Amino acid sequence: MGGFLVPDTYVLHAPDNTDMNVASIIWGISLAAGVFTASKARKQTWGVYKRTGGFNSYIIMVWLSWLGSSIIGIISWLYLWGSIETSFWLFFFLLVAWVFQVQCIIQIIINRIALLMRDRKIVNRMIWGCAIGLGIINISVFCIWIPARLQISPLFIHINEIWDRVEKCIFCLMDVALNIYFVYLVRSRLISNGLTKYTRLFKFNLFMIFVSMSLDIVLIGVMSLGQGFIYVQFHPLVYILKLHIELNMADLIGKIVKSENNGSSYPSSGNKQSGGKSTGGVRGATNVGANNDSNNPGDPRGFRMATLITANREFDNNHPSSSSGGGAKGMMGIQKTTEVHHVIDEDNESRTSSTTELQKDYAMV
Repeated sequence: MGGFLVPDTYVLHAPDNTDMNVASIIWGISLAAGVFTASKARKQTWGVYKRTGGFNSYIIMVWLSWLGSSIIGIISWLYLWGSIETSFWLFFFLLVAWVFQVQCIIQIIINRIALLMRDRKIVNRMIWGCAIGLGIINISVFCIWIPARLQISPLFIHINEIWDRVEKCIFCLMDVALNIYFVYLVRSRLISNGLTKYTRLFKFNLFMIFVSMSLDIVLIGVMSLGQGFIYVQFHPLVYILKLHIELNMADLIGKIVKSENNGSSYPSSGNKQSGGKSTGGVRGATNVGANNDSNNPGDPRGFRMATLITANREFDNNHPSSSSGGGAKGMMGIQKTTEVHHVIDEDNESRTSSTTELQKDYAMV
């Protein structure tokens, strides 16, 4: 064959007309899906750039995932067509692009989960735990898949037939587990505390779990199709669609945060308080839960506390500790606040209120 590190015993299994037709159709669908995904990613990228003057990790991961899928689609089709010869470097760069695919998609899901997590240590453990776990699997694939594709020995080919399916099952389970955890957080921390508008996100994510799992099952199923390399052409389509789901999820979260909450029992922070003063000008505040507490039930003096989640267009994703009044203006973010209203009911003449900011976690586009 003449390719780098290709043994003399290598046997080329050229695709027949049926294999090429299937590969071409799948690549065509991948190109169309890639164009729509790139268009949506461009809009989100431009929106972030206008507000921050730069790009955050979410945008970088989106484009890396899209680029990895595009590279795999082009290289694999040209290889099947016969324009690229078999070599170590062909399979090596395919795997490099694949690493960006899987790592970025998982980290994008974790970034979404981090919106609802208060403990940054837990988020960091999740980020690094998934990255290291996936990294170990990535390395194992480099050590098994490349020798198997180069037909170094029958043993590598046999091991790869098993491990290639196992690692895809692991990715599928990891994807599903992270999405189920996100759904659990939406249900337990938002909907159950009065934010009924997030029911839409809850239902949408449940449906997307089914879609994402179906895509992984299809990918595993087509591994037995044709001459053994056709399934690589399905990779770009599966991960482009997964990326498109994440972009739609980001858009949906942004719209829901800015929308009104049906059945909210507590006034928005944007509403004027007594005395004509607002609680700090926080935009799009929505009630998560409110409870009236008093040090003495018989005392007219007491404190009323409410936890709010707000959409703040001046939140800077790169500086989560900065307030909306200070620091650089950033992307619209999801912000948690707690309002403490000190109520003095003597003669109904005096009411004072103050807003204490508890946390500004991450941001969505």
